[in-house]
Amino acid sequence: MTEEELKLETKCYDANEYGYIYGLNQKIPDEEFEKVKPYFRKFKRMDFVEGNVQVTGRPEGWRCLEKDVAKVEEILGITNTLEKRQNKVKEAFADPIKKANLIDKSYEWLKLLFERTGTHPEQDLSRLAVHSTKIYDPQDSYKKGADKGEGELFIYTPHGFWYIINNSGEFADKSLNNVKTPQGGAVGYRLMYDDLVDRLIRIYTEENLYSGEKLF
Repeated sequence: MTEEELKLETKCYDANEYGYIYGLNQKIPDEEFEKVKPYFRKFKRMDFVEGNVQVTGRPEGWRCLEKDVAKVEEILGITNTLEKRQNKVKEAFADPIKKANLIDKSYEWLKLLFERTGTHPEQDLSRLAVHSTKIYDPQDSYKKGADKGEGELFIYTPHGFWYIINNSGEFADKSLNNVKTPQGGAVGYRLMYDDLVDRLIRIYTEENLYSGEKLF
């Protein structure tokens, strides 16, 4: 089995104060961690405003803020840096064809991950929105199409990500719906927080925040 490459990855998102919080993707020897420990803090949920309501992911444990990521990477000799990963996306987005391909591939992966490995519990869209840390609306699809039974949302909640697919159109099979909405329902899948899923969502949605009518 190939050994996983050491890197810093997102562990959670705090909507109030810290933004994205990072952690190592694997345990390292204590003597190595001591070198970077000054840039880390052992977080607990009680450290955050309003408890865990405004945090998506796993804040507990030794974490560092984005401003310190480069310092930690340099000390530990990490080559797969956050900046390189971010620049790779920026470079792709600068080319219309590469951008379209990257967005399409991200969407394919998201559908696969949510539909095959996600859970499908009953929920209410207004409740998800109330407790959300942020809501992405790709190409304003939900803002423009909610009343026509169209659009999708990616909602960040304390319990992970929700992928919401509006399914309330005239000819929709509403028996598939597990999320209540004012328009007649939606199909929703939930995944626990994961760095890869977060990156795919941000690429696919282009980090376009929902700006339509209030959802709660």
